[in-house]
Amino acid sequence: MTTLPLAGFAPGRTRNRAELFRALGALAEAPGEAQLRLADLLRLPRPSGEQWTEAFVVQLVPHASVYLGAEGMLGGEAADRVAGFWRALRLPVPSDADHVAALLGLYAALADAECDEPAGPRRTMRRQARVALFHEHLASWLPAYARAMADSGPAPYAQWARLLHDALLAEAAEIGLPDRPPAHLRDVAPLGDGGGLDGLLTGLLTPARSGVIITRAHLATVARGTGLGLRLGDRRRVLRALLEQDPAVTLAALAEQAREWWARHRADEPVVGPAARHWAERAAITADVLTAAQREAHMIAEKFSHDDRL
Repeated sequence: MTTLPLAGFAPGRTRNRAELFRALGALAEAPGEAQLRLADLLRLPRPSGEQWTEAFVVQLVPHASVYLGAEGMLGGEAADRVAGFWRALRLPVPSDADHVAALLGLYAALADAECDEPAGPRRTMRRQARVALFHEHLASWLPAYARAMADSGPAPYAQWARLLHDALLAEAAEIGLPDRPPAHLRDVAPLGDGGGLDGLLTGLLTPARSGVIITRAHLATVARGTGLGLRLGDRRRVLRALLEQDPAVTLAALAEQAREWWARHRADEPVVGPAARHWAERAAITADVLTAAQREAHMIAEKFSHDDRL
């Protein structure tokens, strides 16, 4: 874990990290003068508008619902849960309530409110709200998201992601482990081996089910590593094209990525707890499903090759 760049922030561990989270959230918004100043303060490279678009539009949209929902899409039940948390706090629900900037900003505000409250029941309630927000709506997806951005984002945002991941783990270590998994993840089914190609594609591109976050950059890595052509289009079209070109080779490469994700989630599990365990279990299942499909595709290909020779 790297040293967090807290020089210049207010004294006090909780308030220090609150200001860090607020700054990291603001840096997920399109870069302007404020973002450039924050990048300097955090000793991060100054991002450009093009780099922001590549990071948060092309590679990884910054909305919790995409990574926590059973559909792997914006909105849905996951977004409703996040909005419900805002309402429970009697706060106006912003239009992008599940955006990383909104969630980190809310977390920082709750931490500030806790620090400002004298010791007593109200301070305890504010801490409970902060801890609930962290475990349910931040630690449930942001460690995995940060790792994916560190892989796939342009340099300023890859470094932003590594700093975010370090800050999340430091906060998790101080808060302590939750008693149970986040509500978002309790009833999400793992990737299955039914549904044909469409079912496989849908499952792989639903992070809460697959335990992996597949970006365009990850797919480009698969194409380079296998020598297959990389088709233009959204991730689903690109992934389908790779599988249609050589299913056995593509499935083997994806299984290897799933195993790498399993190792990453396991590394986070001692500090993050049940959420990381969910992600690790799903990644392990995904690796097994893909490996089994790869073996079947290889056997089919061998059969066709044998038949052609006859």
